Amino acid sequence: MIYGSFDLRRGDHDGKPAQNTPPRWGGNDNPVLTVVSAETAAAFLGSSAALAVPEHVRKLQEDLVTLGFSVAGKPDGGFGIRTSWAVREFQIYASMNRVACVRPEKQGQLLLDQSGAPVKVNNLDVYFDSSAAIVAKAGKAPSVSGSTTAPASYYVDSLQSVVNAVKYDGPISGVVNEKTRIAIEHWLDNDYRCPVVFEAWAMSQGVRSNLAPAGCNIWAHDSFTPGAPRILVRDFSDCFEFPAERTQIDYQSVGYYQSGSFGGPNATKAHSWSPEADMSVKNITGAAINPSQLNTPALSTYRTIRVVAEAECFGRFDVLNAWDNALISAGPCHWTMGLFNNGKYGKGEFVGFIAYLKHKSNETFNKVFGNFGLYPIYDWGDSRLYADDLKTYSGWVKLTNDTFVQAQQSHADTEFDELLKTKEEAHYLKTWHWFYRMGMAGRTLQDYKTTMWSMAKVRVADIMKKEITFHVGAATVTSTLGKVFTSEKSVAILLRWHVYRPSHVVNDDYEKITPIVQQAVNGTAGVNWQSAVASWGDAHEVALTEKLLSAAAAINSTITTSIAFGATQPQGSVRTGRNTFVLEV
Repeated sequence: MIYGSFDLRRGDHDGKPAQNTPPRWGGNDNPVLTVVSAETAAAFLGSSAALAVPEHVRKLQEDLVTLGFSVAGKPDGGFGIRTSWAVREFQIYASMNRVACVRPEKQGQLLLDQSGAPVKVNNLDVYFDSSAAIVAKAGKAPSVSGSTTAPASYYVDSLQSVVNAVKYDGPISGVVNEKTRIAIEHWLDNDYRCPVVFEAWAMSQGVRSNLAPAGCNIWAHDSFTPGAPRILVRDFSDCFEFPAERTQIDYQSVGYYQSGSFGGPNATKAHSWSPEADMSVKNITGAAINPSQLNTPALSTYRTIRVVAEAECFGRFDVLNAWDNALISAGPCHWTMGLFNNGKYGKGEFVGFIAYLKHKSNETFNKVFGNFGLYPIYDWGDSRLYADDLKTYSGWVKLTNDTFVQAQQSHADTEFDELLKTKEEAHYLKTWHWFYRMGMAGRTLQDYKTTMWSMAKVRVADIMKKEITFHVGAATVTSTLGKVFTSEKSVAILLRWHVYRPSHVVNDDYEKITPIVQQAVNGTAGVNWQSAVASWGDAHEVALTEKLLSAAAAINSTITTSIAFGATQPQGSVRTGRNTFVLEV
């Protein structure tokens, strides 16, 4: 059995015989005398006749790189963070029904350039059946099998999708357990490769033209940092079902690298799938707009939330951000996975959404997160997930460990390890593979999209319940945001502001809405504010909305353009009249 039959794991290493440092394998220091041969043990006793000490960790790292899991980095004999990422990712892809495999006609053949000369890397001829990392260095192929429209890399052109004959059914743990070792051996023996490949290409009129240097088989968020090339993916797996209009055998757009103090994957409207990922009426409600039914609760809610989505993510479910201090952001409110502050990441609202998804559709949760070993620490309904002072749901994530049993319906806390909140650990979720999974969920999984929209409605409902107190002359009026602001336009502005700065809207110590209401009451002539709030009319709403929009725009100017969204579309823009907002339950 490979790797000395050790369950290699984080913290293991191959030791240094020259410094009399024994190895650590399977979580045990100095396993030499009890497990390894006497000849090997003699290496640490200075015998010149001793055999070389086996390098199990280095061999594991070399094998992972060969199989396409280059996130492991340069083999160094130390089982560190990125080696554990590589093992986890291998376990993820080895669990799938289909994987990539070197095409038979490409096995054992030299790569030739356009002149017919062998391609060389480090002065060595390159073969298709060598390490994935070596073939990836060969760059762009002169032609693509079965295609005459656009080029591909030598690496992608050497692969095909095949049925995974030996599926891994153990835990996603990052530990090289027995089932993982069996799977790795099978992959090596059968020329399997990681089935999802990311590459950086220069684009010309929407068509890939040149593969960027070092732009093949990109993994970590910082593996490729030039910003101009587009990051494309070639997916040989069956993880996501491609719609009939999309050709899976071709490259698909994912995003680009955005520089910054953190840096990482980013996507804009240019990288989005349309219409599949559009936050359109049809994708949200399941039906096209009926011109005779424009004032339903569903469309009222749609117009209101869609304003915020336009500002946050261009109204696309697959427009994600993983380049700033929020780790990763997604959804109509662009919930953050966790904000970095004081040297570590804190809780994030996207984790609240993950918990909500697990509650609403466990099957979809597993397709996007659970099957990849990612869970929220707190489930939906746990009071620790909700911050009443901010009206937000936030949490952090945990990863399955080697005791996790997939077949069980419920799991003990011991089956998980909390993802550490340091940059080095948490940036596992910024890899292009995680970025792609969440983007593809927004493109292909209807339950994922509708649950995101439902989560946004939960936010609106919570905001509207917030009590507010102001004065009309000598009278003190106590009401709620939902009773004071009743137009689609004003509720959309409140929601946008709450997404950007929740405390400004609902926190008693920091909220800025009460002064706005007071300004409208005190400074709007010709409007009778003495009447009960429930009897206020359009004039009251217009005065309140004007003050609210002006104040919100001073905090975040994106609201000034996004508020007009829908004006040229059948559903129209947000309505301005009193009591025009009706929340869809």
